[in-house]
Amino acid sequence: MGLGLRTKFYRARNEISFIVRNTIGRPRLYDLQSPERIGCVYRHPTDMCETDRLMIYALVRGLRPKFALEIGVRWGGSARIITNAMQENGIGFLVGIDPITKNFRVGNSELHGRYKLLQGRSPEAIPDAVRCLGGQLDFVFIDALHIYDAVLSDFMGILTHLALGAHVLLHDTYHQGIDAAIRKVVAENSDLVDCGFVTRNAVINASDVGQGLRLVRKGPVESEKMISEAYERNDLAPPPFTKDVWNYDTYYTRVMTDH
Repeated sequence: MGLGLRTKFYRARNEISFIVRNTIGRPRLYDLQSPERIGCVYRHPTDMCETDRLMIYALVRGLRPKFALEIGVRWGGSARIITNAMQENGIGFLVGIDPITKNFRVGNSELHGRYKLLQGRSPEAIPDAVRCLGGQLDFVFIDALHIYDAVLSDFMGILTHLALGAHVLLHDTYHQGIDAAIRKVVAENSDLVDCGFVTRNAVINASDVGQGLRLVRKGPVESEKMISEAYERNDLAPPPFTKDVWNYDTYYTRVMTDH
């Protein structure tokens, strides 16, 4: 068996094992009546552990990014997760950058028209990605080369394109080089806030360090703006931001009235 054929055989075997283990073993995540698409975290081969995949879905679902960038694409597993969360949100578009695009395995129908893949290297291709999006980045996922120099270059390359309140998510952040790159960029940019490790199931062996997500935010939290936007999404006028409503809650009021 030639080397190329052997590689294809092992890859197919591993993918079949992956599908059996994660699909049949978790059938409830594939309930077609489910209102969420969270089952996508188990549907595509990826190097990320389940904890990290679930967290990416939850973060995108919760943060509701509009213009997102992914640096490092490979098979497309994270692209699938991010765009499915965007589809549930009803908002958002993701552009991916990778110098090698032939390994991308996700079909267009699985991306819901919310994805564009650019063949190119970061940071050189970042301006093209931002032009495709048509606005400043409010979410970036960095998961390309896992070394200090590359992550530092990727992170520095996005800084001028980040919107106020943007979030940068980095993978494999238990790697000391990645940690050092993050700390350097945060230390040199006073408008960045290190939110720390948001997943802590690292995979560490003698030759490599993997997994672990770390989150960085640009600027302060604009809480009044976010609260107002939440009311507007629910077709309601935002309440006045006064002390008169600080202690108002329907459940609390009902309980106190009943007693």
